[in-house]
Amino acid sequence: MQHIQFDTRGEHPNDRATRWNEINREYFGDLEVECLNDEPLDAEFSVFTVGSLRMFLINGPAHRIQRGARCNEPAAADDMYKLVLQLQGHADILQRDSSAHLRRGDWSLYDPHVPYSITNHERTSLLVVQIPRPLLKGFKVPGLHNCQAHASSVIGLHAVLGSFLQSLSEQLVTLSDGVGQPLSETVVGLLASTLAAYHEDGAGHATLPGVLKARVKQYVQAHLGEPDLTIERIAQDMRCSKRYLHRVFEDEACSLDRYSWKARLDRCQAALQSPGALGKSVSEVAYTWGFNSSAHFCRLFKNQYGLSPTEFRRQSLKSAESMVAPASAASRP
Repeated sequence: MQHIQFDTRGEHPNDRATRWNEINREYFGDLEVECLNDEPLDAEFSVFTVGSLRMFLINGPAHRIQRGARCNEPAAADDMYKLVLQLQGHADILQRDSSAHLRRGDWSLYDPHVPYSITNHERTSLLVVQIPRPLLKGFKVPGLHNCQAHASSVIGLHAVLGSFLQSLSEQLVTLSDGVGQPLSETVVGLLASTLAAYHEDGAGHATLPGVLKARVKQYVQAHLGEPDLTIERIAQDMRCSKRYLHRVFEDEACSLDRYSWKARLDRCQAALQSPGALGKSVSEVAYTWGFNSSAHFCRLFKNQYGLSPTEFRRQSLKSAESMVAPASAASRP
C-alpha cells in the first residue's frame, strides 16, 4: 500500500521540533505540539490512504498535543472524526468535561474541532485514523468516546475493533491498494456497531439506517465470492425489505446493487495485478469473486477501468517489469 513517510532523524537536531510541528499541523490542523523531555526529538510519521480513510502510524517520544479554543481556523482535518489507538505507552486525553486514560490496546474517538489535549507520558506508538464525517452521518458521536464502557456488548465491540485495528497497523505496509476500500468499510462498520451499542446502553436512540448501511457493507464484503449475493438474499439476512434497503442507500453515490458489483471488480483488479494470481486465467479470477459469466465480467471491467481484463493484466506486468529492471541493473558490479 502506497504511503508517505517522514522521519525527524533526517533533520538537524536543532530543526527536528520545528519540522515535527509542521508535519502535525499539515495533517491535523492548528495544533500545539510540545516535547516533554530535552532529548533530540526522534520521531516517525507514516501516512496511508486506506479506502475512504486516512491512517497514520506515529512513533515518538513523550509529548503533548493540544488544540485550544483559540485554534479555531477551519482545516481539512475538521471534516474528519479522529480515532487514536494506543499501540505502545500510555496517554491521557482531555476534551471538555471528559477524560480517558489509554493503555496499550485502548482506543478513543473524538471530534478534533472541539478543543482537546493528549499527553503521551513516555515514548509511544500510535495508530491514528481520520474518518470523514459523512461516513458516520446520523450517529451521535460523543465529544469523547472511549473504551470505558460498562455494558458487556459495548465492551466486546470495543475489544473487537481495537484488535482489528492493531492487526491492521502491523500489516499496513504490506497490503495492496486493492484491499483499501473493503478494509475501510470493515473499520467503519465495526465503529458504527460500537456507537449503536453505546447509545442503546445509554438509553439513547441508535440511528438504525446508519447501522444497517454499515452492516450491509460488511456483509457484502464478506460474501463477494458467492454468485448468489443478491438484493433479495441481503434483505432476507438483514431481516428487512428490499424497499427499505434501497431507501437506506439513497444518499450513496451508487445503488446497493452497483456497490456490490464495484466491490467485486475492485477485488478482481487487485488479483489481476498480483504476481500470485498469474497461474489463474481471467475467467478464473472472475469466478473467484462471484461473477458467473466471463463476458459479463469483461464488459463491466472495461466500462469501469477503460481496458479489458487481459489488457489491464498485460500493462500491469509490463509496468512491474520496468520497475524491476533498473533495480537489477543498478545492483550489478
